[in-house]
Amino acid sequence: MSGELVIVLAILTIPLIPTFWAILDIPRRRFSSTRTKIIWFAAVSTFPFIGAMFYIIFGRRRTEPLVDIQLEKEA
Repeated sequence: MSGELVIVLAILTIPLIPTFWAILDIPRRRFSSTRTKIIWFAAVSTFPFIGAMFYIIFGRRRTEPLVDIQLEKEA
């Protein structure tokens, strides 16, 4: 495998990492409404890298993890 091919593959795959992370994170978070969750999921899916970066910067801080909420209910 040539060095150029490795660089091209890295350039193509590295931007997908935040996208996959956001797609996995969105269902694990509590949003103000289901509609908001669907909109974020659509934005990340439609605009892969940019949508994921916007979610990480702006959307995630307005949510709570579902795990903490479930632990509070059990206590």
